[in-house]
Amino acid sequence: MRVGTLLAAGQDCDVFEAGTGKVIRRARDGRSLEREASVMRHARRQGFPAPEVFDADGADILMERVDGVSLAREATWRPWRAPAYGRLLVELLQRLAGVRAPGWLPAAEGAPGNNLLHLDLHPGNVLVTGDGPRVIDWANAGRGAPGADAACTWLILAAAPVDGLVRRAGRTLMTKAFADAVDRPAVLPYLTAMAKRRRDDDNTHDAERAAIDRLLAREATLGAETAR
Repeated sequence: MRVGTLLAAGQDCDVFEAGTGKVIRRARDGRSLEREASVMRHARRQGFPAPEVFDADGADILMERVDGVSLAREATWRPWRAPAYGRLLVELLQRLAGVRAPGWLPAAEGAPGNNLLHLDLHPGNVLVTGDGPRVIDWANAGRGAPGADAACTWLILAAAPVDGLVRRAGRTLMTKAFADAVDRPAVLPYLTAMAKRRRDDDNTHDAERAAIDRLLAREATLGAETAR
């Protein structure tokens, strides 16, 4: 696909202009994005706010241009709104929990089930637009239990580097609001498995691994106190 001006550069993909209201998302390493495009089409057909996909060919996805600001940037600019954004993440995960995964989508390890999972639904991947939130970057999508998806989001909120997510004040407020609103009994059984998944990721830094361990220890302590 022919591309125009570079609009954005992510961790492993670039986004280019592709005509009025359209962009091309291109994998920098040349890997195929056709499965990701199919996941977005499926999610959108089920009423979930994913960008519209017009075409996909190898490393390129021709998709709707979404004009908006990420929740991460919003929380950096307006930390007093961070609690509302934490609750919005829970609402989006609840909506996604109602979407059944296509049968061809690989299963998420440690989270058996048949629901569509984003597995990277964090403030940087939610754009605030005039038409409501849009969830982008479905590269990690899988099939499994909705609680695992919420566990992934919780771990990212609580442990990801502050500069890579939102500033400390906004991150703290957002994480607390998320943890208060999420269905803990549905999430906690998957926290350890999703923590291992994130700890084993080559892109995870040692500081984040340590923060993940602290979260697991804190939740284990709370669970033990509740059980008394």
